[in-house]
Amino acid sequence: MRLFVFFLSLSISLFGIEAFNGKTSLILLDSPSGVIAIGDKNISVLAHPSDPTRGIAFIPIDYYAPSSEQNITWIAPGKTTVLPLSILPAPYPTETLSVDPSKVTPPPEAQERIARERAEANAIYAHFTPIRYWNKPFIRPIESITTSAYGSARTYNGSLKSYHGGIDFRALTPTEILASNDGIVVLAHDRYYSGGTIIIDHGEGLYTCYFHLSQFNVRVGDKVTQGQNIALSGASGRITGPHLHFGVMVYGIQADPLNLITQINALFDTQKEML
Repeated sequence: MRLFVFFLSLSISLFGIEAFNGKTSLILLDSPSGVIAIGDKNISVLAHPSDPTRGIAFIPIDYYAPSSEQNITWIAPGKTTVLPLSILPAPYPTETLSVDPSKVTPPPEAQERIARERAEANAIYAHFTPIRYWNKPFIRPIESITTSAYGSARTYNGSLKSYHGGIDFRALTPTEILASNDGIVVLAHDRYYSGGTIIIDHGEGLYTCYFHLSQFNVRVGDKVTQGQNIALSGASGRITGPHLHFGVMVYGIQADPLNLITQINALFDTQKEML
């Protein structure tokens, strides 16, 4: 059984967690304290957004993580709880795309720019803001159909291979793009691959990303609120046609946006939490 949201209780030792490569498991704890130790990393236990007596922890699994069995440990004052974690392969689709050849094999003069932009983004995602800006469920940045799923294995022009690190929404140019939740704009400029790009810091290691934009309606440092018009969609960067790429980063690891948002939003559904 796929346990994306798991409740820890006195009988926790009888259960385990199933996680999937490229996705983030959201664990619910009976106390908002301590850390989750997984491998050589410690993940902070965060306050539950609607119940201050409880805690939550995000466990992001890298897309390329192999299937494995391991333990994670919840270390809190007066208790240490060990829980088995199973990492399983997710059934991702495949895609073959055609793009401008320069986006597959960039010219030498673009290499420095690409490296600089990658380092800039990695530095942003690695930063852990110790406060939370959001206090309500997340929304989709646009109400539209999805045209490309998260995690798709991609081949560009028959050679370059990668995977899709977000979800694509159909968006004719120009369409208003909305902030998925409250936060601070930490990046708003054009990038080689992602084109017009906005990144919003929602605090506590959680970021949302909006790519291929044609116009920015916010600047770095702006505080934004859920549903605010932050940009217009476009067709910039490595792209086959106009759309919005929407991504989520958790502790510097790409996550399935709709899967994670569904889990977070369930925290506000008290009826479900009592089941």
